[in-house]
Amino acid sequence: MLRQKCKTVVLFYILLLNNNLIYAEKRFRIFGGKEASIENHPWIVSLQVSSKGHDCGGSLIADDWVITAAHCFAHLRLSPDSIIAGTSNLTHPGTTIKIEHVIKHELFTMKKFYNYDIALVKLAEKVTFSKTIQPINLPEQDAQLRVGTSVGVAGWGRTKLNGPPSKVLMETNVTVTDHHFGNTIIFAYNKQSGACEGDSGGPLELDGTLVGIMSGSMTACESQFPAIYTHVALFRTWIKEKIGI
Repeated sequence: MLRQKCKTVVLFYILLLNNNLIYAEKRFRIFGGKEASIENHPWIVSLQVSSKGHDCGGSLIADDWVITAAHCFAHLRLSPDSIIAGTSNLTHPGTTIKIEHVIKHELFTMKKFYNYDIALVKLAEKVTFSKTIQPINLPEQDAQLRVGTSVGVAGWGRTKLNGPPSKVLMETNVTVTDHHFGNTIIFAYNKQSGACEGDSGGPLELDGTLVGIMSGSMTACESQFPAIYTHVALFRTWIKEKIGI
């Protein structure tokens, strides 16, 4: 029933993807959700650009590695140069650490940013784990995520179109509606809430496991269409080859 209901939406979405009408540079954010506690998402971090502040989300997968979207580092002069961890409110002190280097997937390109949109961020120093700073679990290679599964998303940002960015971490649930491009992409949808401009790279979570990475959406702060997430399980071997995790 859910697949049939979303079929027309997804087919239209694929046409838009193939014509490059969805732009990841908008850095999508969460809207229509509720305030979240960092204790419930201790792996989430804010990727910061020194000249403007929060730019993308990311997830700790080790004490010195963060996983995020490759398109967050597509523009060298405006790419994140540090992270903030351990806080749900970006106006309150958290742990700030510089970024040492970034490994983007070799097949990533902004011409088709939604495919292979995954990157690994090496931190200049290790974080200290606590109740507010913890790594997220990674899935097994090729682990399945069934259509109809309810998953969580979290991030900082606007709660409505043209509204000011939120300094408080927000969360909501979305439902997996389909997979495409060799299963490397997840579509997920919520009628009342979802992605808005600003928090690409943030986690799609299921029971403490990172199942997806926020990549993009067609509309800003609207929910007529599913958002796009990189399917992490399809890149598990790649992650291990690159950083041994």
